[in-house]
Amino acid sequence: MTQRDCKDRNTKSEFSLQKYYVDLVTDEGHYFIGYSARLNWRAIKINYRATLHHPSFLGVKAGPSLSPRDGPVDDDSVLTWRSPTLGFDGQWRRLAPAERHVLHEDDEGVVDWTCSQPSARVQLTTASGATFSGLGYVEFLKLTIPPWRLGFRTLLWGRFVSEDHSVVWIEWQGKHDLVLLICDGQRAANPQISDNRIRCEDFELSLERADIIREDSIAETLVSKIPSVLRAAPIEFLGGKEHKYVSRGRLAFADGSNHTGWVIHERVSWR
Repeated sequence: MTQRDCKDRNTKSEFSLQKYYVDLVTDEGHYFIGYSARLNWRAIKINYRATLHHPSFLGVKAGPSLSPRDGPVDDDSVLTWRSPTLGFDGQWRRLAPAERHVLHEDDEGVVDWTCSQPSARVQLTTASGATFSGLGYVEFLKLTIPPWRLGFRTLLWGRFVSEDHSVVWIEWQGKHDLVLLICDGQRAANPQISDNRIRCEDFELSLERADIIREDSIAETLVSKIPSVLRAAPIEFLGGKEHKYVSRGRLAFADGSNHTGWVIHERVSWR
């Protein structure tokens, strides 16, 4: 199957967004990010695929592709995504158990988040014949609430992957405040999250040497490519500014051990 079979808990909004996010960072820090989403809302029914990638990934296209046949196949231990339209063929092999959390739930619907592969071994071949390998990450998000109704002021997200450890974090600031920090499958106590440092009682993750992946408004980065959504979403939400980076990360535990890996992280702000 190309998307998980998820049944909405709430039919009032008739809104359903199911989205895969996958990534790969090579040893050199060259990144590949893939998005695969399915949106059903009112008269809008869209399958959306797109990539963000380093220029070294010759043969890969940014998209978008609106083909319903161009998405990933996830068997829970290996995610395979072959997209002739976007010019790549990749496999993500899970190295750590999945994590699932309901981030928000109310009478209107649910935000259901699964970190399918907190760390993964990835191999990807492009349409030019080049092959890339490295560590990566996979998550799957299901919303039955339109995201603009969640009342965000700021959203922080990031993931760190090394040979031995993985860290993922989410922070919402706004109508529904949330802080979630997970390291190696364990939820951290008393997390503190900023743009370049993530801390808790047991470890500290420092982000260094950030390179810009994307900096633009939501309207420009995504929704402008789907005119029907652009017309339907509130202008206040579309004005949110996304800042996405790849950084070198250093993970230091309280026992004195240190580990390095790559981090992909972002801040989205609505002001």
